[in-house]
This record gives sequence, structure tokens and C-alpha cells, in this order.
Amino acid sequence: MRIPTRWVILTAFFMAAALFAGDRANFSGEWVFNETKSTLDEMGAQFLPGEVVIMQTGDDITIRKIVRREYEDDLVIEETLTLDGLECKSEFWGSSRMTTATYSEDGGRLTVSSTIRIEQGGEMSITEIFSLEDSGKTITIKHHSSSDWGERDVTLVFNKKEKPE
Repeated sequence: MRIPTRWVILTAFFMAAALFAGDRANFSGEWVFNETKSTLDEMGAQFLPGEVVIMQTGDDITIRKIVRREYEDDLVIEETLTLDGLECKSEFWGSSRMTTATYSEDGGRLTVSSTIRIEQGGEMSITEIFSLEDSGKTITIKHHSSSDWGERDVTLVFNKKEKPE
């Protein structure tokens, strides 16, 4: 019995896709900012999250960043994205935000790119590259942002929050 070539190709494609999907890094967890290991700019830790909570299931990821503020309530920025590279629309401080999330070819890094159209005019672009380090105990986020106010390049390191036993 001869198997049609297209079935062999389709089967190989789906097997490769399944293997690739299983090898992608899973960033789920509660992460606490490690300022000592991070590489900051002249602004220091200002406007940066002190904690990041990531919930990743299937092809969806929710990223919640908690920015600690001394004289105001903490600022919570939350966004749910698909991991298929399609644009996701959300709101950021009353402005429109378009975001994509894509894995690197090897599945070890996740790039989250956002464009924010500021209501008063102007635009801000943010690119963050997430990677797991130290056997999944540390997450590193290379952050680049650009707007009318200037550019910012920092490398943020977060330690996985230990769950009480």
C-alpha cells in the first residue's frame, strides 16, 4: 500500500509543530525584581516593576507588572496576549496599545513588542525580550523603549518568588 506524499508531509509538519510547541519556555510564576543583578540607566529603578506575575497557558499569556510608588497606590499594568504573533489591542493609561508576542525560533526567548498611540499626540514603542535563566529560577527582561521623551535601555532581572510550604 502506497501512502500519498501529501499525508507524509502533513504528518511530518504536525509532528514538528507539536515538538516545537513543547520546547517553548514557560514564563509562568511570580517574579520579584532583583535590582543588584539588573543593569539600569540614569533613571535607576524609577517606573520599573517591582514584581511581575505571568500566567501562561497554551497559546495565551497574561503579564501583570506591579510598579511600586512611594506616595501613591501601586500602578498595576496587565495585558493578555496570544503567542501566535497576532496583534492584540489594549489600553495603556487611556491610550491605545497594539502588542505582539512571538517566540524565538528555538523557543527560548519571548519578544513582546508594543506601540502606544498617546492621546495628546506622539507614539511610544516598547520591546521586551524575556528569557529564563538559572534553571528557571530567574527571568531576564531586556527592555528598550523609545518616544518623544527619549530612549531607555535596561536589563531587568527577576527572581522567582518562593512559595511557602
